[in-house]
Amino acid sequence: MMANGWVPPLVLAMFLLAACTPAAPAPTTSGQSSAGVEVQRGASKSLVLALETEPSDAFVGSIGGGSGTVAGNVQLAVHQWLACYDDRGNAYPMLATALPSRDNGTWIIRPDGTMQTTYRIHPNVTWHDGAPLTAKDFVFAWTATRDPEVPMRSRSIAVQITSIATPDDYTLVMEWGKTYPFAGAFLDDEIGPMPAHLLEPTYLADKERFSQLPYWTREFVGVGPYRLAEWSPGSHMTLRAYDGFFGGRAKIDTITLTFISNAPTAVASLLSGAIDGAIPRTLDFTDVVFVKEEWERQGKHPVAIIQPTHLRVLEPQFRDPAVPEILDIRFRRALLHAIDRAALVDALLQGTGPVADSFVPPDDPKYAWVNDVITRYPHDPRRALDLLGELGWRRDASGSIHDARGQVGTIPLATSEGAQSTREQAIIADNWRSLGFRVDETARTAAEARDNRLNSIFPGFSASAGPLTFEHIISRVHSIYCPGDQNRWAGANHGCYRSGENDRLIDGLQIAIDESDQRRLYRDLVKLQTEDLPYYPLYYNPQATILREGVIGVKGDTKPRTAMTWNVLEWDVR
Repeated sequence: MMANGWVPPLVLAMFLLAACTPAAPAPTTSGQSSAGVEVQRGASKSLVLALETEPSDAFVGSIGGGSGTVAGNVQLAVHQWLACYDDRGNAYPMLATALPSRDNGTWIIRPDGTMQTTYRIHPNVTWHDGAPLTAKDFVFAWTATRDPEVPMRSRSIAVQITSIATPDDYTLVMEWGKTYPFAGAFLDDEIGPMPAHLLEPTYLADKERFSQLPYWTREFVGVGPYRLAEWSPGSHMTLRAYDGFFGGRAKIDTITLTFISNAPTAVASLLSGAIDGAIPRTLDFTDVVFVKEEWERQGKHPVAIIQPTHLRVLEPQFRDPAVPEILDIRFRRALLHAIDRAALVDALLQGTGPVADSFVPPDDPKYAWVNDVITRYPHDPRRALDLLGELGWRRDASGSIHDARGQVGTIPLATSEGAQSTREQAIIADNWRSLGFRVDETARTAAEARDNRLNSIFPGFSASAGPLTFEHIISRVHSIYCPGDQNRWAGANHGCYRSGENDRLIDGLQIAIDESDQRRLYRDLVKLQTEDLPYYPLYYNPQATILREGVIGVKGDTKPRTAMTWNVLEWDVR
């Protein structure tokens, strides 16, 4: 079966743990169990973490048209899926008792290409309000996700399931209209669960209101090891260990996520001891390295986890771009040849990791399949000028470059606010200016970066990063994910690249079960994309987590990326 992510880390994953003096015992506290019975506990354990900003997206990442990244970073603390992946890329059951298997008859592939998968749900799972989790909650989630009247970020999985039977309250029998290689574990909420007892009445009465319910954010009720206990607008959210969690009670009683959108403030809070760590995306790689080194200079032994989880890309605009030549492959190739991507890696990531030449990183087992068909674009300004010359572009005596109509070349270049993003933008802009272009640089605010419509109407090129998952890679370039009014600007194909052959290869990979078919399709897809450049692969962007000495059990994000809280039951503080 095709791997759904890449396995060993590309750069270091540092677990620098050391014993430290235990904190002074806190007074004995009391709390209530899920049944409302008062329980006595010993010393309370707490953890305070910085979150990049106050979430405006839903805890359930599929609802709405946004990217679901902020709340998603802590999602698996408060909610769970049927199955997930660990930090090594191994699938494991969460709410299910076991993964479907062809050996035990719970994954059936029929000669006509249809499939059946069977999941058995743990019978003792309860929602945070005490209601039992049943098969109905998954059927409801699947129904709502498929509904075109409900805005969803993605329907790629739900639409492939033609029906779900529930022989009893704890069994799901899914019928698939075609083969799907990743049916053994889902990386999204398209199958839920969603609490039908809380949400179904609103869904049936008012579907527009359904997607706007406060349930998705500040009134969230899940089935995870933590419950959302408090959300203080503009300040923080508090998660408390859920006594009724079927997998056992979490070791840390309270996790507080404080909203800190300013990186210098987060760094100062870490160094002063006001917070214990920073959730991924709160700090750039360089900030995490700075904090780590400062703590080590003080004789401390922090936990720093550096994982390359994203592909950093530059997306061209294919819908009426400000520079019409963007639609010509020679122009796109010229501008990529002009970018010194090795300098980007050196400047931004201290030289860790290689330049990205495709969406398949060198440590992915599939890299051996595609290595010889990748078209590479080394830094070569002379080659860039030759390609531009073929299109009639010429430099004048002052060094400015003009198109065939005599107009000075101006390239709009957008990115998001942040130290790494703006440094990256400056390097790329300087590279293009060295060819004679003018470059208009813009940086979107954090709020603007979460607006998918704004992310999709840039006039020239836009920098972004996406998780190294097959689902995200295909959604970035498949024509059905082109955002617009017709789909309420949902979809990750921001530049609206369209290619029938690209779509055909992606569609084939989504049903290919045999490795020989996967190999052939991967080779053809990588060859096409690196020749046609629907996006510029820049480098493999690491996700950085920093935690104080004494925080143990944190392993970082999964592969493919889901949320760093996937193993929150193992977390502890000393």
